[in-house]
Amino acid sequence: MRKFATVLSIAILSISTGTVWADGLGLTVSGVLTLYSTDQTPLQPSGTNYLNSAFGAVPAGYGNSNTDGTVVIGSEIEFGVTDGSDLLTVDMTGTTVTVTDTCLNSACGTTPFTLSGYSPYITGYSVVSDTFPNTDLGFGETDYFGGNAGAMTFLGASNFTGASLVLDYTSIAPPPPATPLFRFSSLSRLVVPAADPPADPPEHRPRVLIELGSLPKAPNTPRVDSIGPGA
Repeated sequence: MRKFATVLSIAILSISTGTVWADGLGLTVSGVLTLYSTDQTPLQPSGTNYLNSAFGAVPAGYGNSNTDGTVVIGSEIEFGVTDGSDLLTVDMTGTTVTVTDTCLNSACGTTPFTLSGYSPYITGYSVVSDTFPNTDLGFGETDYFGGNAGAMTFLGASNFTGASLVLDYTSIAPPPPATPLFRFSSLSRLVVPAADPPADPPEHRPRVLIELGSLPKAPNTPRVDSIGPGA
């Protein structure tokens, strides 16, 4: 079943506050991988996300190798995860998503999974190609992410030898960062006050004994005003 066509059109029509962005490079994407048994029972405790490297299923060399399952779209392969039988990767460019399941042994493809990805700035997906058997694709509101997310559920298949899914996606530009507010003091507070001019030197007189009362006064000490808001 393919839900993308209907949901994608609704998602695009609902965009009223943003402009479709030509390139998603630099966007932050959160991913979740849940494994199931063949009767659709989750194989991990609630809250377990195998795209989170803390759970030990993420090999080195991927965007999520040292994260909680959140990556930034860039030049590297964003997500990688393995159960020993399958290597599942998600590679994103500015406009496409490629999901690849590579077989590592004969048990590959026997474990059903749901792979979900969310960014508040990704507005929809469309299928370019899909070689996965028994898959369900969707895009829409989710309680887990609190927004529209893309999801792929693979129900498993016998004699599985690997597969890939290629999607185009559309996005809108994130809002620009807030401009910091600077408070400027008045120019008069930023100018160093001029000191009083030095007093004229006392008149030179011959060194003779004179009465105490006739000693010249000491020159005025130059005044230096303080600098700062209280000046």
